[in-house]
Amino acid sequence: MPVLCCKIIKLWNAMNTKARLIYKSPNTCFTTCLPVYFYGMSSGKMIVLISQFKNNIPFDTTQEWIMAYHNDFQYDYETDTILTLDFEKVGIEEFMDLADNLEQRITPVKSFGTFYSNNEAQQYFNINLSQMLGSLKNVKSEINYYYTDWQL
Repeated sequence: MPVLCCKIIKLWNAMNTKARLIYKSPNTCFTTCLPVYFYGMSSGKMIVLISQFKNNIPFDTTQEWIMAYHNDFQYDYETDTILTLDFEKVGIEEFMDLADNLEQRITPVKSFGTFYSNNEAQQYFNINLSQMLGSLKNVKSEINYYYTDWQL
């Protein structure tokens, strides 16, 4: 019975978690040549997708996509509103300015792929965005399976 219940929870989370592009920035403090994508999730979280070098070896230019939670902002999906952690509304122009000019605090959740050029990384993003965002739902479902609400 618990296995069936877990599968139903995973299916329900996959159907109900949605993402909305808030901002695509070509110019942020992140060390990347590709745009940085900020997504608001129906769960209230804000997700950041960035491309970065896979390691610090000087002549190795392989890249990967990083999906991370934004630690300074959250998102109200129903009202399409960006909020601080203190639930203060932030207008889109103000958010764009903050995203482009201040260092962002993020918590990486998952990485995707190995790419040898910016073009290859961007093509992967264009084709696999829904799967990348969908993988976040699976991470949440697995966490919920092992912990009850009072433990989270």
